[in-house]
Amino acid sequence: MRVTLLLCLVLLVPLLMLSFVRADSNGQWTKFSGNPVLGPTPDGWDSDFTTSPVVLFDGAAYRMWYVGGHATGIGIGYANSSDGIMWTKYPQAVLSPGPSGSWDSSRVTVGSVLWSGTLFLMAYRGENATTFTNGAIGVAESKDGISWVKYSGNPVMTPGPADPFLGEPFALRWQITYNMWYAAKSINAPTSPVKIFYATSANGIKWTKWSTPVLSPSSDPNAWDSATVTSPAVVRQDLNFGLWYTGLNQSGTHPQIGYATSTDGVGWSKSTANPILTLGIPGSWDSAGVEQPGVVKGANGYMMYYDGFNATSGARIGLAYAPENFTVPEFELPQVGFLVTVLTCAVACYVHRKR
Repeated sequence: MRVTLLLCLVLLVPLLMLSFVRADSNGQWTKFSGNPVLGPTPDGWDSDFTTSPVVLFDGAAYRMWYVGGHATGIGIGYANSSDGIMWTKYPQAVLSPGPSGSWDSSRVTVGSVLWSGTLFLMAYRGENATTFTNGAIGVAESKDGISWVKYSGNPVMTPGPADPFLGEPFALRWQITYNMWYAAKSINAPTSPVKIFYATSANGIKWTKWSTPVLSPSSDPNAWDSATVTSPAVVRQDLNFGLWYTGLNQSGTHPQIGYATSTDGVGWSKSTANPILTLGIPGSWDSAGVEQPGVVKGANGYMMYYDGFNATSGARIGLAYAPENFTVPEFELPQVGFLVTVLTCAVACYVHRKR
């Protein structure tokens, strides 16, 4: 009997410790006390708002691309930092809307940026007032992250019957395949929910769309993300994908940020701790909404950049840190493994006593 109980303890303790680590890693992120870290520049091209941060870290420096704007237009800006907190902006937008008549003449917004080993590659959303009023997706490349050349064959993805409205794209290259998660509507109507769709490509130019959404709003009408899931940001760690997204409830106000995991980039499990980044306290700079996450593995762990806003000021960019011991798990299996082990031990003890 003592041997059986000792065996149970040997099996249970490691799993119990693992469950604590996983539970912590799925918890709330901690906002940086000095937020926001990047705001509008008075009298600058981005004097009204700064949103949609996308950040890369090369081991020594951080680079950020973001959406900025003022009364006369919207463009994509750039900033760099040595610590991910203090940022130096490039003085002008680095990607702007195209000339009159082009597919992206009305506005451009950044979706994602990746480093190919020789070039920075950007996936971005554009629209115009005639042919692409519901958005389309284009790509651009740069040697330094500042001077960008748009692909002459843009847009590389356009609306279709299953996704007549296209939102933010996030592209990630894994081995030899480009993967893209993007926001879209299945039905082009004001009340139609925004969902997250998926596509793949061998070259980043010609894309094959997945036929159905891979992440949808909650079916619970009272849930925090029951109306919309949008602005995906994806990280690959080992054999697993982590996806952060913006969710909206039925009121259509006060966005918050959630998290989901997957082993294949298609089947996603939402965290039970969602939303993992919530509104700031009343009166704070992000008390009315937190949205459009960008996640990067920095010098000391995962960091989330996001934009926030309140009732009286335009959006600005803030920073949050991952929980201690954060990883990108496949899904929350420790609890299942823990229960299985408990049952196994119970059966073993019962059989031993019967003997």
